[in-house]
Amino acid sequence: MSSSIPPLPSDPPSPPPPPSPPAPQGGRQHLTAAVITAAATIIAAVIAAVAVSGGDAPRDEASAAGPVQTSAAASASPTPTNSPATPSDPPLQTLPVEASSATPKGRPRVVATPDRAAAGAVVTLRASGFAPDEQIRITFRDSGAAEADLRDVTAGPDGSFAAEVTVPGDEGDGSDTPVFRVWSLDDVDTDNQADTPFTVID
Repeated sequence: MSSSIPPLPSDPPSPPPPPSPPAPQGGRQHLTAAVITAAATIIAAVIAAVAVSGGDAPRDEASAAGPVQTSAAASASPTPTNSPATPSDPPLQTLPVEASSATPKGRPRVVATPDRAAAGAVVTLRASGFAPDEQIRITFRDSGAAEADLRDVTAGPDGSFAAEVTVPGDEGDGSDTPVFRVWSLDDVDTDNQADTPFTVID
């Protein structure tokens, strides 16, 4: 005869944990206010950081770009062009030039050909440096400084002339060198005359 062993009784189920007591109403409100305050502080700090970085960035970029552009402009060499030169503008006012009434001329000079001859011989005097159509007198001064008029002539358009004269006798007994002299009758001046030495031979 078989005998049955009655099953062992199982452990009884654990009792459910007791419910947590509700949190006090005042503590929950303080926690929510602290979270909101922290979040607002963080947001304000982020906004301030973005504003500061955003305002300085263009200034920094501009200051950094400035020297680079200046350096590039300074290092750039001018490109030669083959364009023709442009004439300068004419003066605003041009005054008329008044023509001089006096004709410029050099100091007169005269030569005798030949430069020696006997009394009574004919020689040619060539002079230049006078004004056009100027009246000229030819004289002869001997060794004693006695001067005799020989003839008058008129200068040509270029202020020169050539004239033949007769050699007078040297009656002087001084030590001066005889000369033929030409001088202006229109403008008597020491700078408007000339002479040339001449030797009277026997």
